[in-house]
Amino acid sequence: MKLIGFIAWRFSRGAKQQRFASFVSWFSTLGITLGVAALITVISVMNGFENQLKQRILNLVPHLTIANQQTLPNNLSALATAPLVLSEVVLQSSSNLHAAMMQGIDIEQQKDAALLREKMLIGDLGSLQAGSYNVVIGIGTANALGVRLGDTIRLLATDRLVYTPLGEMPSQRNFVVSGIFEFAAEVDKQFILLNIEDSARLLRSPLSAVSQQRVFLDDPFQIENIAASLNQHNVEFQDWRRFYGELFAAVKMEKNMMGMLFCLIIAVAAFNILSSLVMMVGEKRSDVAILQTLGLSRDKVVMVFVMQGAWSGCIGAAVGALTGWWLSSNINSVMSAIGLNFAANFGGAGLPVLQRSEQIIFITVAAMLLSIVATIYPAWRASKIHPAEALRYE
Repeated sequence: MKLIGFIAWRFSRGAKQQRFASFVSWFSTLGITLGVAALITVISVMNGFENQLKQRILNLVPHLTIANQQTLPNNLSALATAPLVLSEVVLQSSSNLHAAMMQGIDIEQQKDAALLREKMLIGDLGSLQAGSYNVVIGIGTANALGVRLGDTIRLLATDRLVYTPLGEMPSQRNFVVSGIFEFAAEVDKQFILLNIEDSARLLRSPLSAVSQQRVFLDDPFQIENIAASLNQHNVEFQDWRRFYGELFAAVKMEKNMMGMLFCLIIAVAAFNILSSLVMMVGEKRSDVAILQTLGLSRDKVVMVFVMQGAWSGCIGAAVGALTGWWLSSNINSVMSAIGLNFAANFGGAGLPVLQRSEQIIFITVAAMLLSIVATIYPAWRASKIHPAEALRYE
């Protein structure tokens, strides 16, 4: 291996005498470096966006709900559950109307009660006591209705009708705004929180008839595997994809498309390695022939050119991985330094970034393997050189 490495190094030095071949070689290395760095940076930023959306939206949206009379399969029995009443309502203030999704909860059984309390701008979740007829709304809903803490709003249950002298009317009741939360997302306009018993009274039904089991997942993105298990056991359910499935599917598709785009950049750089090695084989025909006459086997000739091409790809991938890791870690300061400050567009926090080591390792190793694969054809061509033909006119 020392001999093969020495020959590959000498061939690389010899190639530098040819400006065009040297340019192609350095260009391919630079292309892989930039491609790997850009891919790691973009994927890390897209991971940050996805994680931020998950924290802002899916922490309030019920991850999974099943009917009370159904039970979870044994492999999911360890998941935390809580009773839930979920229904569409219309909120009416003195100045406006607003549609929302009502969640009737028991705050004592809510696994995410601590998180909800962190998102409270004003008021307290402890105010959602049975019989108090208090409601906690999002800042978006409060602005749409023009109400503040302590104001009274009317809730109309659109799927529960009662008979009155004026005909059929939605079941309705006055509630007092006892808290306002902010997740900085669409859920601030779409969901409100009530005590579970008060929500059943609004729906004019026994609690057992309108409540469901809310299942809390450690990672909402595990829903596909969990849904497959529930379908195998014929359990009817609804999950967060009912509300935001299209949004997260669009984010996932965008991340995949961006990844594919930068993978093509890396593939073009690997193709440049192939081109530079093809030129190198043409220039070194006589050298290869002399080495073969001195006893260098064809397998070793292949290894010489594979090693020579792999240097460009492996060095480029390693430098690109380090560059991408550093750039994604400091993306906001770099953007500010060149005059592109995104902090104002994201609440002063800048671009969200989430680095995943397994993704960085996979991208780096894949770029190295692609570079090595690109060397196989030129190396095979070099091994087919016949010394007698190559040295005939030397």
